[in-house]
Formats: sequence, C-alpha cells, structure tokens
Amino acid sequence: MTEFTATSYDIAIIGAGPAGMSAAITASEAGASVVVLDDKARSGGQIYRNVDASPLAEPTTLGEDYIKGSKITAAFKACAAEHITNATVWHVGDNGELLLSLNGKTQRLTARQIIITTGAMERPFPIPGWHLPGVMSAGSAQVMLKSDGLVRDGAIFAGTGPLLYLIAAQYIRLGVKIEALVDTTPKKNYITSMSEFIGALSAPRMLIKGLGLMNEIRKSGTKVYAFAEGLKVLGDESCKGLSFDVSGKKHEISAEHLFLHQGVLPNLNMTQALGLKHVWCTRQLCWKPEVDKWGQSSQDFIAVAGDSSGVVGADSAASMGRVCALRQLVNLGLMTELQLAQKAKKDLPFIARQQRFRRFIDCLYQPIDQHRKPDDDNTVVCRCEEQTVKNLKQGFALGGRDPNQLKSQTRCGMGPCQGRMCGHTVSELLADWGQKSVAEVGYYRLRSPMRLVTLQELSHFTHVNPGLRINSTDVIKQVVTR
Repeated sequence: MTEFTATSYDIAIIGAGPAGMSAAITASEAGASVVVLDDKARSGGQIYRNVDASPLAEPTTLGEDYIKGSKITAAFKACAAEHITNATVWHVGDNGELLLSLNGKTQRLTARQIIITTGAMERPFPIPGWHLPGVMSAGSAQVMLKSDGLVRDGAIFAGTGPLLYLIAAQYIRLGVKIEALVDTTPKKNYITSMSEFIGALSAPRMLIKGLGLMNEIRKSGTKVYAFAEGLKVLGDESCKGLSFDVSGKKHEISAEHLFLHQGVLPNLNMTQALGLKHVWCTRQLCWKPEVDKWGQSSQDFIAVAGDSSGVVGADSAASMGRVCALRQLVNLGLMTELQLAQKAKKDLPFIARQQRFRRFIDCLYQPIDQHRKPDDDNTVVCRCEEQTVKNLKQGFALGGRDPNQLKSQTRCGMGPCQGRMCGHTVSELLADWGQKSVAEVGYYRLRSPMRLVTLQELSHFTHVNPGLRINSTDVIKQVVTR
C-alpha cells in the first residue's frame, strides 16, 4: 500500500522484518488498528528480502532458513494490518506523532503505541583501504544477490561470523567462484567460547547448520585462511586485493572485489534520536536500547523488538515481535494480564533458549581489537566526511573527549549516514585514548530528522498541531536552521 486509510492507529510498527511482521499479525488478530511503515518495497526485512519475488531461478539455493520466510510474509499479507511500503520514517515525537517521507511528500500520523523493528546493520570494519571502490560489506553482497540476482565472480570474503559463511556458501551453491575466504576468528575465541557451549546445546539445529556451512565451503575447494589478522586492502584508487598475516606469515591475494564482515549491530539511529536509554553491551561490543523481557523501552509507549534491541537472529526476532505486540495489547486495554501470560508462555522460553545460544556465538565470533579500533593514522574512520585516525587524534587533543565534542572538532559523524558507520568505532577509540570505559564515553547525541529529508518534501507538509509538545513545525524549523 502507498496510502493510509486513517491518520491515527492503536499501534504503529516501524520495519517489516520478522519482528515487525509477527507483531503486526499478533496485534491485528486481537482487533488493534495497526500500520506497518516499511522503507522497502516488499516485506521481509534483510533476512527474507524478496522471498516472494526472488530474481533467482532456484531461490532454494539460498537455504531453508530463507525459504521459510515465505510462510510469515504470506501470513502478514493476509492479516488486517496496513502495510505502507517505501515509507521512510524520519521523526517520532514523544507523543506518538510520526513523520515520514512517502511518494515524495512528508506525511503525518499518530499512534498510541509504537514498536521499533528496524533491525541490524553490519559492524564497521575500519581497516586500511576499506573505503576504496570494490570493497563492500558481505551483507551488501547478499542484498545484490537477493534483490537483483547480481554476484561478483572471484571476490574475497574476509572476516568472521555466521553471516559471512552463509553468504559464501550461497555463492558456492550458485557456482560463483570465490577467490578465498579469509577467516579472522582468533584461536583464543574457540577456547573462551567453550564456557558458553552448554548454552549452545539449547539450539542444536543452529550448531549443526553452522558446522554444515563451514564444511560446505571447505569441500568446495575454496581456499580458506584461518586465524588471519592485520588485514589491509591493496590498491590506491580501487581494490586490488587483500594482504593479511597468519601466524606471522604475510599473504597477499589479488582480487577486484572484497566483501568484509565481522558481525552485526542494532540499528541505533532511531532509538538514539528518541532519547531511549541505551547501555553498552560488553558481550556483543555494541550499544543497544535497554528493554525488559516484553521489549518495553524507557519510553512507556515504545517497544523495541528483534535485532533493533540487540542482535538475536530471525527466529528469536519473530518471537520478540509477538511478545511486544501482546504487551502493547495489554497497554491498550485489549488484553488482560492473564491472557498475556497464557499467550506468551511458548515465546518467552524460546527467546531465553535462543539467548543462551547467542551468548556462545557472541563469544566465538567476537571481532579482534585491531579490526574494530584502527591504529594506522591513515585509516579512514568516518567515510562520509573522510576523517582518518590522525584527524580524530588531533580532535581529541583539542578537547574532543566524547563523540559529540569530537564531532564538533572534526565533523566525524556529520555525514549522510549520521554516524551509522563510525559511531561504535569512535566510542571505542575515545575510550582507549581517554583511558575510560566505553559506557563512560557514550555515543553520538542524535535528533530528528533521523533520515535524510528534502526541503521540497517539507514544503508539501501543511498540517500543524499547535498542542503537541514536540510538533512537526518545531522539527521543520530545526531542519531549516541547521
């Protein structure tokens, strides 16, 4: 859908991945008026992207976990929730007002309850040369594959984590040559993760799947380099390959395309701009919103579900979406506490089991310091503003001791991505330089608009509600005067 049937809803859900779709199905079945605002043309999020309209002749090559997404997308389409596609939410007020870009114009609606399910983004991988043409994230490679059926022959896959191995295996199944897989998982992680192995046994299917992917890659004849460190992109103007060390021995591999990945992080820009309370997670090495078991945030009418709340995976995200919706139905008076307990009795234990497995994954695939906190002065940290480690050190010396002060000194974090690609790196670097914890250093202070919006769009926006504490007029003035 591209038009609203109302201007006010019981529940507005931002994002149509597993968590958002599950929440919409649950809430609409209970009689709530629900609108789902999605910045993509089809539901599914990243994990189930284009599952109902794959450009591939045989989508099954992407795996069972991808294909099963068609079941939830079908249920979502059949439910009573309104699904507004290609809608970019750029402001959420503390009164339930949402402003979004749709069809080239700014639109407004209100909701009594809001569920944020904006998913995750890939962790920055700031190594020398990561900003060069030809270098992409592995997730971007998967987007090209799922959206347009495009691949890059002879690419290098480098990094660590389940998604890296999954995308490499998908390439191999399609008959696409991979030049090499360079695995940066350190030896010590295999030892330290054993403390969480009992928890991993709570999800044996996931363990078997992971081992199967690694075996599939090795059996294909793809060159695999384990325990790699010191990664550097070769080339001055564009990617020419990758250099790295393994046990003190230097390797260089030529390739025009390099796909990097070292895990994913919650997509923070919306939850941070809303002023929700966030905490630094030492296990996942990321900032995430503080929520209870129902997904309830520090704002009483806002819940956060799925990978937006902390990386949990697709299956757990779907369960979290249902749980969040159930809690909000109670808040709306459409369900009793007794009904809540009854309906959540399967999802809550499942989420707990998945979290135990997740602790094992987080420990095993925790990226090493040198690939998160660059020490080469010439390494670009902020790709938008082309700010290097050297630039940031100079800003630090001038008094930029927290991310916001550093932003004012260097413009790091002021670009179109609004700090998405540099925020965590900056927090960790400043913590090291200032000999503080990351929690003490903090994160960027964000505000509306949460996404890029044009003055032309704003010129079409005429609705003004003077009674709002944070109203659209204030936001527009803020944008114009920036």
